[in-house]
Amino acid sequence: MNKDWLAVFEALKAVYTDGAYSNISINEAVSRHKGLRESFVRSFAKGVLRSSIRLDHVIDSLAGKGIRSIKQRPLIILRMGIYAIDELDSVPDHAAVNEAVELAKTVAKGSDRFVNAVLRNYLRRRDEFAPDKLEPHIRYSMRKDIFLLLSEQYGDEAIRIAEALNEPSEIYLRANTLKADRDEVISKLAEHGIEGSIVEENSEAIHAKGSGIVSCDLYKQGFYTIQSLSSMIAVKALSPEPGSRVLDLCAAPGGKTGYMAELMGNEGSITACDIHPHRLMLTQAAMKRLGVSICAPEERDAAVYDESLADSFDYVLADVPCSGLGVTASKPELKLTADPSEYDGLIDIQKRILTNALRYTKPGGMLEYSTCTLNKNENEAVVKHVLSKEGTSARIVEMATLMPYNGKVGFYYCIIGKNAI
Repeated sequence: MNKDWLAVFEALKAVYTDGAYSNISINEAVSRHKGLRESFVRSFAKGVLRSSIRLDHVIDSLAGKGIRSIKQRPLIILRMGIYAIDELDSVPDHAAVNEAVELAKTVAKGSDRFVNAVLRNYLRRRDEFAPDKLEPHIRYSMRKDIFLLLSEQYGDEAIRIAEALNEPSEIYLRANTLKADRDEVISKLAEHGIEGSIVEENSEAIHAKGSGIVSCDLYKQGFYTIQSLSSMIAVKALSPEPGSRVLDLCAAPGGKTGYMAELMGNEGSITACDIHPHRLMLTQAAMKRLGVSICAPEERDAAVYDESLADSFDYVLADVPCSGLGVTASKPELKLTADPSEYDGLIDIQKRILTNALRYTKPGGMLEYSTCTLNKNENEAVVKHVLSKEGTSARIVEMATLMPYNGKVGFYYCIIGKNAI
């Protein structure tokens, strides 16, 4: 049994059947199987998830009784087999079929002949499913209603967005300046076989290539954090000053919290809130790893106003819950759960959080509202709605939509200045 394929299957099963996060499920699968090709497993599993909608379209066309007749385990194996045939240059077509069949014999007994038949049928008919013969939303594995939403908001650029969100994401690290500068971290990474290069858009960002980035001792010692370039750019735009009093309303798992603390030189205070206690524990663990001592975790529902916090903070960060449409390249499971019918409820929460965040900001202070979505209804429209309700008490200082090109993920941020009394 090929342990690489088995690990990928286990990771995918956790996502498809249990709703697990892909990063966590892949990490757990990798840890269970020693001696596998970690980078291969990660890219294979993420690729299958990223392409699920297209793969299911193909399988539905090939299976005599349609995709609904296929049980979950053989369905996952078929997705893996077709993806391997299409995308894994290191795996010849016949080897992909054989690996899928052997996997079926182990984890989906009795389905190996069916898996073999469907995959060999695909090899004969694959020209029917060439990219130029598929509708754009299927070609880029995106729900049709999501693609239509992006088309309404971005016009012809929706094609480029969908294409970018269907490509493997690049890895960026943030050097922890409380422990070492960026050049020192890059040098230390090289000693561990990880290639790091500077990124012009951000003075702490490192573009990284290699395996073992999370398992590396440097990571455990807090020399760097894995963070998207777009997220780093957004936090750097706010840049809370040392000695400031900061409120992070939706802090977990703590990536932006840690960066603010580093920019502050670990001087001042950060109240890091989250509605879920178990996620606050992730924030606490991250701060301990980074050597941050100014962060105080607090269980709080950011959408519920607390008058005791009014006009209290120099800086407030409201990185609100959102649809996540900008990060599906790195979190492809979001492609499977995105549902525009639920967006109105999200938008209501976003409006309440932003309203509260503005009221918690001191006169003369700064607030940042951010999301990792490209849905303008969750971005510009929310800011416009809240500021119209607050009258002339605040103004937009800076606003940007970062598109998922050139190493970035889709991201929106708006910095709002609260007028001094």
